[in-house]
Amino acid sequence: MHYLCMITLLIASAAAFTNNLNQFLLNLDLPQTDLSSVDEKWIEQPLDHFDSKEKRTIKMRYFENLQFWKPNAPIFVFLGGEGEQDPKWISSDYDFLLTVEMAKETHGALFATEHRYYGKSLPDIPQDNTIEYFMFLSSHQALEDLASLIKMLKLNSKYKSSKVVVVGGSYSGNLAAWLRELHPQLVDAAISSSAPVLAKKDFKEYLDTVRYTFGKYGTDDCLDNIEKSYKTDEDLLKTPEGREKLKKKYNICPENDMTVLENQQFFFYWLEYFYLKSLSQYFLPHNIKGWCRQYRHIQREIKPIWRDGCHNVDFKSYDWTLDDSAAWFYQTCTEFGYGQTTSSEKQPFVHWNPLEFWLKFCKGFVKGDIERTIDEGVAKTNKRYGGLTPNVTKIVFTHGDMDPWHTLGVLQDLGPDAPVIMTNGSSHCGVLGVRRGEPEEMEKDRKHVKELIMKWISQ
Repeated sequence: MHYLCMITLLIASAAAFTNNLNQFLLNLDLPQTDLSSVDEKWIEQPLDHFDSKEKRTIKMRYFENLQFWKPNAPIFVFLGGEGEQDPKWISSDYDFLLTVEMAKETHGALFATEHRYYGKSLPDIPQDNTIEYFMFLSSHQALEDLASLIKMLKLNSKYKSSKVVVVGGSYSGNLAAWLRELHPQLVDAAISSSAPVLAKKDFKEYLDTVRYTFGKYGTDDCLDNIEKSYKTDEDLLKTPEGREKLKKKYNICPENDMTVLENQQFFFYWLEYFYLKSLSQYFLPHNIKGWCRQYRHIQREIKPIWRDGCHNVDFKSYDWTLDDSAAWFYQTCTEFGYGQTTSSEKQPFVHWNPLEFWLKFCKGFVKGDIERTIDEGVAKTNKRYGGLTPNVTKIVFTHGDMDPWHTLGVLQDLGPDAPVIMTNGSSHCGVLGVRRGEPEEMEKDRKHVKELIMKWISQ
């Protein structure tokens, strides 16, 4: 099996709100691949699956790879989430990706779906009114899109007896679990990797896990060094001289007013917390330890850590309704919450991202009381899908202990046919593809996942 190399650790300049699954691919040094076996296809879906009076439609993109296909073999559907779907997930060359490996071994058909409102699967609705534009975006609508696609595939005589396996990671891991829950007659088995199935407004446990990751896998003094550095930067914000020193240190744009609370909070979010979060969420123990050694050296430098251009931390200058991740903002503001706050007293990284800061990202996406909207959306989501106890069988939940999202996931077996696999020394969606430096137990855990799926689709 092909082993993958990690790209550079200096990822803080990446987009602040990145599709978690696509970030997984970006964090792999992937070889060039021939995508000639992957066909782009489209299916027309109802814009609203729950209102027969709504006659408008939306075109949903998906990808198909039948290179391994033999009659009566299973169908593997890799679910897209909060971003454009990447056809590499079903490339025949990438048999180090779990879904492709299983399809190759079983002569299965491969499909990859794109979530409505992401990538090219966009509605033909004017975007001048953000709330009206996004009103048909929800996990509930997306799940019906997936059910409709699978029904269409099963109408094809060659797939009539094929078992269907859905695979997802991160938000699409939620969708994999919920699709199996809501449509067990269509989905025979599912892999739900790193899925935060519990919606939560104040996701304070995120930074608790970051603390755990650096404490367990970093150097002995790493957490202390980070904590001291953050407190030093916090102190710099208290005086005019200190603020100028901070702007020089982090190459913050000269015109940014660092006396403004929102700018101070955004500075910590973008140039402090985001960096640590990314390391914990996407990388592996040897990367954490190596960064800790590098971090000690960096903190002795007076010159700016990043030198190209300048960093704009003027919060009000950003219109999040026009951001590339606007659709995901809308879903978090109306369905999931997921605010990665500094509310917990267990995390040592000072407290510059309270819930009030996170609520400001939702301005423009909801009418009226933002916090009330999130509370209602979170309650509705957990009631609809069952939170941490969805009513499912023939599904395996996988997590890595370094991944902060695992704290919102199913961590206890829901039954003999709904087990949980936790891999120590692994991060977000680690089971979905082989990476150089991954823990030895991951190979065993990945094999276990495959064995479970093969057992369930053979019954």
